[in-house]
Amino acid sequence: MKLCVIGVGHMGRIHAEKLREMEGVSLCGLIDADKGCLDEASKRHTAPRFNDHREVLSLADAALIATPTRTHYAIAKDCLEKGIHVFMEKPITATAREAEELIALARTKQLVLQVGHLERFSPVFLKALRHIKEPIFIEAQRISTFTGRSTDVDVVMDLMIHDIDLVLSIARGKVTDVRGRGITVVTDKIDVANARIEFESGCVASLTASRASKRKERTLKIFQKDRYFDLDLLKGHMTEVARGSEGAARVEEYQAEQIDPVNDELKEFVHAIREKRQPRVEGEHGLRALLLANLIRESIRKAG
Repeated sequence: MKLCVIGVGHMGRIHAEKLREMEGVSLCGLIDADKGCLDEASKRHTAPRFNDHREVLSLADAALIATPTRTHYAIAKDCLEKGIHVFMEKPITATAREAEELIALARTKQLVLQVGHLERFSPVFLKALRHIKEPIFIEAQRISTFTGRSTDVDVVMDLMIHDIDLVLSIARGKVTDVRGRGITVVTDKIDVANARIEFESGCVASLTASRASKRKERTLKIFQKDRYFDLDLLKGHMTEVARGSEGAARVEEYQAEQIDPVNDELKEFVHAIREKRQPRVEGEHGLRALLLANLIRESIRKAG
């Protein structure tokens, strides 16, 4: 299978590295309008270089898009129209209308359209997912130091959207209320945000994201009747506390042996293409995360 990587900045280079080691896959092109990014990527890869993605479309079976969000729609549309399967980094697109059009196009062309919500491939999340039935309260903390990357979007689209996707994958029913607050710290966009989301099932989710901290944290806590899950997505560790016999608490610890969700999501993309099926995180999931992210951003805007 011939894959090209469109956008070889930080994430694009990581994806190219994983694809290079994948069996049955060859890199047919590295594409970036920035010569410096291409030069850096070429230190590790011998794949042909291109400045424009349209130059490589006749060579590729599938494309991985890791460019700024505002460019996702145009690039993905070009790929899909040429019959090329698409993996795109989150968020799926800048607007919901763009996402809807790409989803419809991929469906018409019977192509795989996968979105890079990589936390869905976290081994501790997958382990907890087997036992999550009716969550009552969910708390997510996603905190990072300022890297200078992804400053074309705010922290909701940059970081919180990962947890938005996780919450939507486990909470039951429709969203009934959204409240958000946020502040600018190091950029001219929201850098720290908190959101409170209510579902018709009664579940409440509290999400906090920051890209202006001195530490790094990726935690997810899920509470349901008689059971509680404490996930450290960064370290691949989970603590499960459940009701035991005679009112005692039963505590179980789990440590993932391998934590490589980027590699796992790329394998899923390749397998979905080969098996002619939908991937675990398809375009519709990217759209629903985008829609909720926009509701949070609107609430933040109104709150001032």
